[in-house]
Amino acid sequence: MATDLKPQVITRYSSIIASIANSAITKTEGLSLELGLVKYKFGLSTLKDRNVMVYIDGENVIIDMYVNVAFGYSVPEVVCQLQEKIKREVEESTRFIISKINVHVANVSFN
Repeated sequence: MATDLKPQVITRYSSIIASIANSAITKTEGLSLELGLVKYKFGLSTLKDRNVMVYIDGENVIIDMYVNVAFGYSVPEVVCQLQEKIKREVEESTRFIISKINVHVANVSFN
């Protein structure tokens, strides 16, 4: 894949990869999407309602995401499961290579 992708192509691939990541969050027991105001406290107001940001550099992809962990689940275990799912699904579905998946635990939910 060429490193000189057009901006509209990068935007399209970013949306596809973000969709795959969001799907993996919903498939991982003990995790939920973080869509609240926690990101604003960290100065990340550019994320608006999105909990996943995708950065594409050539064939390499970096994913930053914000999740909530349900009370009673081991944070390292569920985050590791999520990272493995995302890496596997993105690399199987696209030609991109995942170089980093940064999972930020925003909240522990008690419901």
